[in-house]
Amino acid sequence: MYSLYKEINFCGIFLPPFFLSLLIAGIIYVPLHRLWDRINLQRWVWNRPVFELALFVILLSVVTFIL
Repeated sequence: MYSLYKEINFCGIFLPPFFLSLLIAGIIYVPLHRLWDRINLQRWVWNRPVFELALFVILLSVVTFIL
């Protein structure tokens, strides 16, 4: 099957197209993480690292779906 996306050539290093989704999701995640710290979200969450990982995975899936 023909792939719609090709590898990204960055200074001679070939990166998979999924890397672009990871980069965009990471850029969106950083301000959201600071916002969650500002509104003191950890008092409503049982396990903060698992919650943040789940939110990043959800954000990554949305970005991947949009791209």
